[in-house]
This record gives sequence, C-alpha cells and structure tokens, in this order.
Amino acid sequence: LRETIEQEIRDMGLQPTPFTLTKVIQLYETKNSRHSTMIVGCTGSGKTASWRILQSSLSSLCRAGEPNFNIVREFPLNPKALSLGELYGEYDLNTNEWTDGVLSSVMRTACADEKPDEKWILFDGPVDTLWIESMNSVMDDNKVLTLINGERIAMPEQVSLLFEVENLAVASPATVSRCGMVYTDYTDLGWKPYVQSWLDKRPKVEAEPLQRMFEKFINKMLTFKKDNCNELVPLPEYSGIISLCKLYSALATPENGN
Repeated sequence: LRETIEQEIRDMGLQPTPFTLTKVIQLYETKNSRHSTMIVGCTGSGKTASWRILQSSLSSLCRAGEPNFNIVREFPLNPKALSLGELYGEYDLNTNEWTDGVLSSVMRTACADEKPDEKWILFDGPVDTLWIESMNSVMDDNKVLTLINGERIAMPEQVSLLFEVENLAVASPATVSRCGMVYTDYTDLGWKPYVQSWLDKRPKVEAEPLQRMFEKFINKMLTFKKDNCNELVPLPEYSGIISLCKLYSALATPENGN
C-alpha cells in the first residue's frame, strides 16, 4: 500500500513527503476502524489531498487485482451551503408534499448500490450543531439516518462518512466521540512541497535559480509580512505562496520576453 501511495502522489504531481505519507496511512487505518472519520486542519494543510491520494491508491490496488481492496467512489457535498430542509428533506407546509434533501438522496443512492465499491460521503465544510446533531445516529453503531417523514436509511458496511473540517470549536463531545480523527497541521507540511511541485513543471534552466531564490528569500519575506504588515483580509501563508507562483507563471511567458 505504501508503495502505491508514493506512486499515486508522484502521478498527481505532488511530493511524497513523510508528512503526507503518514497522514494518508493514518486516514486508511482510521477508516478501517471507524465508519465516520474527521480530517481536521487549516486551509492548505493537505486535508483534501490526503483523501484523494488514498482514494486513488485503493482504486489502483483494486484494478491491479489485489485482494481486500475496492474501487472508491466519493459523494461530496457542502452542508453549510444548504438549509436544514435542503440537506435532510422537508414537507411543503402548503401541500404537505415531501421534498427530498441532498444528503438523504445521496445516502439513499449510495446505500442502495449493492456493488462492493466503497462509497465515501464527504462533508466538506464547517461542523456545527445545527446540522451535525441529526447525524449522530448515523455516526454511532446504529448507522441509521432517520428523516422527519419517518424513513430510515440504514448504512451498509461499504458506505462511510468523511468530514473535512477546519476546526471542531462548536462540535459537541457527543459528535466528536463518534468519529475517528486525523489531524493535519500546516506547520508540518509547509510551503516547500507546493513550490517543488511547481518548479518541477518549469524548465530546468529556470527552476534551479528560482529554487535558490525561494530558499533564500521566502522565509524572510514571510517573517517580515507577519511582523510589519497589517492585512485588511488575513492571507494564509500557503495562499500567499500559491499566488506568488501563479503570478510568476502568468508574467514569465514568451510573450513577455521570458
């Protein structure tokens, strides 16, 4: 599995750092022991990359004929982009007609599929008590979603829940205790893997001097910005590095004399 993970990371144009490998393997082990898993970390810490790498690795092993591995399909949704009625379903007060919600529809589709493929229902967005409390019966050993129309959707073994969240500041202990946790810390990852992946796509004659300049100046610039600059909109360190690389790519073109 580790070799496949490393190969998938390279195929995605990313860097197989020890941090990334560790987090992907932690996610794999956590998902094997819990059917509900939360990946917690700030923007740019590798949350999305971790589950995408694991998904791709497991699917590749299945296609290679390895036993005990299955194709993985994801069902992503943002719960905070929807009202509770749009998420779980609701009755029309005028007609008393039931309208299915996004989550109830996705869960019904995933749970009714009898193929051995793994189905990951991915919640990409902040966790709060408004919508997560209704998931407690799904996250515990009952594994059943009960809708307000009385319908009960049982979650089979091949279906699991994956939460991608920045923090658990407003999550209740009842919710947290039902999930496995994988914490990704940006300080363990840093900006260098992204820059290295970006440099790998640049011409070699250009990449080598750029790498020397990044190593010489970037940390000093980030420290100066942190100590001396007031930002109207706080910009994460990682986002600033991405903007720098994209700005360089946009300007350093043959049309501009590069």
